[in-house]
Amino acid sequence: MLSFHHAPGMRHLLQIVGLLLLGLSAHAQAYVGNIKALKVVSLQYPPFQYEVDGKPYGVTVDIVKEAFMRLHIPINIKFQPFPRALSNIKVGSADVIFTFYHKKDRERFAYYSKSPLIEQTISLFARKDRKVKYEGSLDELNPYTFGMVRYSYGKVLDSAVREHKITKIEYVSETELNFKKFVRGRFDILPSDRLVAYYYLKKLKPDWRKEIRELTPAIQTFPAYVGFSKAAKMEQIRDKFDWALQTMKEDGTYQKIIIKHLNILKPAS
Repeated sequence: MLSFHHAPGMRHLLQIVGLLLLGLSAHAQAYVGNIKALKVVSLQYPPFQYEVDGKPYGVTVDIVKEAFMRLHIPINIKFQPFPRALSNIKVGSADVIFTFYHKKDRERFAYYSKSPLIEQTISLFARKDRKVKYEGSLDELNPYTFGMVRYSYGKVLDSAVREHKITKIEYVSETELNFKKFVRGRFDILPSDRLVAYYYLKKLKPDWRKEIRELTPAIQTFPAYVGFSKAAKMEQIRDKFDWALQTMKEDGTYQKIIIKHLNILKPAS
């Protein structure tokens, strides 16, 4: 019987096969069957999309994954800083981006999903001990100190800051740091996307409802979309995605995903 020990040609063949298998495994995430996986980019923005144990997680992640699963189109989701993700969409080195807010200038390089991926609501959160009075007008809040991060909070709040309706603002560079200052009582009011607030407040202070309240009415609700690269010729994929998202909304799957994540984020009463 011929053994591998006495067959250098066979050992060499096995080494070549091993190298080929390693090469295939390195590209395994890029292909499923004969279908090339779409390169999907996003920024980490909990609880909408972020990494848990090395895997993409969040309400918008679940929606996007379900839609493409219905289309039998494999995807690879990669988190990147937003400027890099946007650049990759522009040149076509990425195919899809979410969450993606509508701006006219972005239509030059991206197709927008026709239906919103999710609606986001900007709310105000206040310390109960500050006895903030608010009935819907931001003018009422001028005496109070806001904690904010240097990014857009939507047209309504951005305009109020620009027009000096809100003048007492403590700025920080990061979202989580802003919430840490808030729960320690460093300022009076924190504006935030509602789900983002639920996520960080539950993480930092599970019983936050005892000391903090959400003011009503909310400031603004606006849509976030999925973007598809024009350079990567994604128009037909966009149309298919729109169809899949619509079927999810019609059969109740979309609502179930939203409710699932709301229940996870629900504050302790």
